[in-house]
Amino acid sequence: MRQNVVNTIMNHECTNNNNNPDPVYLKVVIIEPILLTCIDGSSFSEIDRCLQRVVLTSELVLREYIYYLLNSSFISYNGIEKKYFIEPAGLELLEIIYVQVERKIVEYSDLTLKIE
Repeated sequence: MRQNVVNTIMNHECTNNNNNPDPVYLKVVIIEPILLTCIDGSSFSEIDRCLQRVVLTSELVLREYIYYLLNSSFISYNGIEKKYFIEPAGLELLEIIYVQVERKIVEYSDLTLKIE
């Protein structure tokens, strides 16, 4: 995986499993709380509650973000526990986010993740 910053976009080149040739752009301000909530494992409703404290968003938007994070192997789902868990790639992504924020190259609210 390669990461680099291009203007206000953080690119993460990976293969998504939906055979969609168009890249998808996800806002880091939504991704970060999802990943953090999944560190110890969280249900959909727990993720939703945590996200609503940070940024108001619809359940539909959250489902879309979870879909792309699952397909890109940043998080996984345990059907028996009905919980989402962060994967090593998700921890790596959090580290990249924090490095970008620390460098202050762009505003946090402008950071996006490009999934190809």
